Amino acid sequence: MLKALMTVSFDSSLLTSYFNSKLATANSGSAAAKAAATTATSPTGTSKAPTAPWERGGTNDDELVKNILAGKSFVRESSTKIDVAGSAADYKKLYTLYTGLSSLRAVASKAQSILTGSNADSITNTTTLNTLRRNFSKGLTEVSGYVKDAQYEYLDLIQGQITEKLKSTVGVAKTDTNYFAKDIHQGTATEAVEAFQGDVKFNISIKTTGSATPKNVSIDLGEMGNDTRSMSNVVNYINGKLKDAGATTKFEVQRTPGTDKTVTVSGKTTKVGTNPDTFSLKIKGDTTEALTFSAPTTSDSIFMVQSVGNTDKTTEYNKTTKKFEEVTPEQTMELVKFQADATATSTTSTPGDTYWTAGRSVQEDLADSITKVHQTVSGPDGSVYVLADVNGTIDGQTIKGTQDVALIKYDSAGKVVYTRTLGAADTATGYALAVSDDGKVAIAGSVTGSLPTVTTTSTSYTVEGQTYTINQTKEDTGTSGTNATVADSFVTVFNADGVEQWTKRRGSTEEDMALGVTFGADGSVYVAGKARGVMAGGGGSAGGWDSYVMGFDATGKSTFTTQSGTAGTDQASAIKVVGNTMYVAGIEDSSMVLKAYDLSVAGKATLTGTRNLGGLGGGQIGAIDVYNGQVYVGGSSGNANILGGGTGATAFHGGQDAFAATVNVNFADTSGDKVVYYGGTDVEDDVKVQFSSGKVYFSGQTEGEIAGTTKIGEADAYIARMDVASGTVEWSQRYTGKEGEVNPNAMAVSTGGASVLDKLGLPQGTIKYTDSTLITSATSTRAGDSFYLRDSRGSDKKITIEANDTLETLAKKIQRAAGYTLKVTVAKVTGKAESQLVIEPANKNSSMEIVKGPAGKDALEGLGISEGLITTTADTSSSSSSKKKTSTDEKLIGLNFNSDINLTSEESIVAAIKTLDDALKNVRAAYRYLRYGEEDTSDDAASKKTSSASSTAYWTAQSSNYAAALSRLTGGA
Repeated sequence: MLKALMTVSFDSSLLTSYFNSKLATANSGSAAAKAAATTATSPTGTSKAPTAPWERGGTNDDELVKNILAGKSFVRESSTKIDVAGSAADYKKLYTLYTGLSSLRAVASKAQSILTGSNADSITNTTTLNTLRRNFSKGLTEVSGYVKDAQYEYLDLIQGQITEKLKSTVGVAKTDTNYFAKDIHQGTATEAVEAFQGDVKFNISIKTTGSATPKNVSIDLGEMGNDTRSMSNVVNYINGKLKDAGATTKFEVQRTPGTDKTVTVSGKTTKVGTNPDTFSLKIKGDTTEALTFSAPTTSDSIFMVQSVGNTDKTTEYNKTTKKFEEVTPEQTMELVKFQADATATSTTSTPGDTYWTAGRSVQEDLADSITKVHQTVSGPDGSVYVLADVNGTIDGQTIKGTQDVALIKYDSAGKVVYTRTLGAADTATGYALAVSDDGKVAIAGSVTGSLPTVTTTSTSYTVEGQTYTINQTKEDTGTSGTNATVADSFVTVFNADGVEQWTKRRGSTEEDMALGVTFGADGSVYVAGKARGVMAGGGGSAGGWDSYVMGFDATGKSTFTTQSGTAGTDQASAIKVVGNTMYVAGIEDSSMVLKAYDLSVAGKATLTGTRNLGGLGGGQIGAIDVYNGQVYVGGSSGNANILGGGTGATAFHGGQDAFAATVNVNFADTSGDKVVYYGGTDVEDDVKVQFSSGKVYFSGQTEGEIAGTTKIGEADAYIARMDVASGTVEWSQRYTGKEGEVNPNAMAVSTGGASVLDKLGLPQGTIKYTDSTLITSATSTRAGDSFYLRDSRGSDKKITIEANDTLETLAKKIQRAAGYTLKVTVAKVTGKAESQLVIEPANKNSSMEIVKGPAGKDALEGLGISEGLITTTADTSSSSSSKKKTSTDEKLIGLNFNSDINLTSEESIVAAIKTLDDALKNVRAAYRYLRYGEEDTSDDAASKKTSSASSTAYWTAQSSNYAAALSRLTGGA
């Protein structure tokens, strides 16, 4: 029996109205709370504000870039629109700054799109990119100036950060009496070591402070008899000899634990074991003992800087441009040392292979920031100097411009002794390098933009056997070149400890560059190069590129300049001074020309002889030398008839060959003329050449066959030594690199530079336990660079770096200039033998802004110190602003805007965009403070905010649930 169903009707609007009233109450409470929180704390007294650029969408990037390229300024306060009458003037300034930063970001983004595009190297894109870079640099100056000068009523914007402590990120060397040799063994400390086998003899000379006579310790592992020549036993033997001599210095075994041994299958890496431990010798020295290593038997060595790895282009998908593009793989650059005369089979140059093999004793990967090595030269102690172009931090030193020059000294074992950077503010390239018999170093090349030049006078004195040196510096004037926007020639001289003595910059009316440099016996310096335009005092231009030579005395004073050439393209490529005669090898209208100048009259170079050796056939000159009455010149050539051509095996082989030619120092005497060629039927160009006592060393890359060698990879390297007089190939070696490609970039030959010490990972010569503590040596900061301390009244005090400044003397300068309101200390860098500067407030009321120095002469970047306001955390507002003084507290806000950004590379553009994004974010934060005031972060405020939000969320959910249920009951009607 069915029962009748009763239908109950009700007005659903009643319940809907109930939920809506609850929701309205919750929302009104939340809105009221928000209004109370914002309006009440706004420093302007109202939360009403003109529409911000980011709220109305702003001007798009293309339009911003178009405005800049049309010549409009980045900062245009008069054009900033404000749509609320009577609003605080700070809004207009803040919006003007925001637009300026946005314009910088738009220019950076446009440059990024060009660099990552498929035709980045096209003439049009290159021109546009250079225009963007120039405008970006101009914009940085505009925006930075606006940050500094704009006066706010309620804000105090700091370009840098607001911090309690600033630390320099570039360290300065501390004394470290530990010397860690290269790994020489893999296995255990008690098993026989291959490097210790055979006739292993060397000497250690120990010079003790205060003693005139060194202690000589002879090491002969043959004295160990039948004892196993293990790491432990050999160290015990050496220490016994040192103890018998009364030395404090000791040797130790340095063990490096083995790394994980892994395999990768289907993209998954699995550990399958542990690689053996590696071992090396460690010297635990003493500051009172100077150790000098030597060996009774030596042979010549060759240091090679080379690039290894595949250069074949591949096609890859670019996620940014969403296109397939050609990509050239990055190669590894490395320093390799070979022993000439070693009986060696060809070896593969594998990065990371530091274990000794016949003929190769050193292998070091160079820093990624090194883009090019133009020259290497050996030192009198078996060391090697490398002249490199760098585009980033090198050996902990930051560079100031887009490219700088680095001089790196390695000991004979391949360990870095020191690194020096030129300190160019824009860009510099190092082409030439020379080392004198007493260890002084000269480098030369080209520089564009600012390069402060100085002369340093060093005075040494000795007290109780200890030598002390005082350096005094003087900044030069009138040596910036004719036009600072084009490349000028520069030459810098360092003493034997790597301390800069002087730098000179010389420029023609147009572009010029130094290509060769050499020392005279009295310490004078001579430079050869090329110039487009008139060199001051050079005698005028013949048109196009001309050759030039110039001289300086030992103190850096200019003595002469001579310019010569044809109406074609000319250059002076290499230079050598013997006695009072200067020999120059150059190219004049495609021919190789030797010139001799008499230097016997002070301040004058008189041309005494010229010899045309014939056309180069598209080749180049690599080196010049004078030995036993003959002048030697070498390089690469496509001409088979230099000096009439070679004979037999030394005749021209085809394509381009390496060559060495020699003529009598009396150019009129042709009886000693001789030329030898080396190579195969393929092209052997860009040859590296070094002369040593009448013999020539060649190195280069070849893809073809060369007599006496065996082809190994796709593009092999070769090294060969020939006797120029006889034409005999005395020694040669061919080898390949990773993925079958290796390309020598520079070569240095060291007479007697190879010995049994190479097998042991130990250096020839004296071990240096510390590098210079001078700021100008340890950083890219130059004498004359500066920065400012700005106090709360806006008063600036200039801090200038001097040649003899250390971190300790700089700390005292800063404290004195700050009126001792700053505490400046020198602290040890954790895990490194380095010191760093630490700047912090001296007390809770201290406040000081660190501001960068003038363009091109700023010291902060080289020191690794950021701009910013140093203050206590609680002191974030100031009634006495650095820009003005009012009765109203001003909110301190740090923009974290680093104005040293640039658009030189993809990496630098990414960094620039991030910096600008951070600055824009901080401008928006300043806007929020201006409109709403300080955010209440108390627990009570947070509780109320959470409660209000929870109430709103609850009634919103209840209303939604009711609406959904009602829809189901009524079928959506």
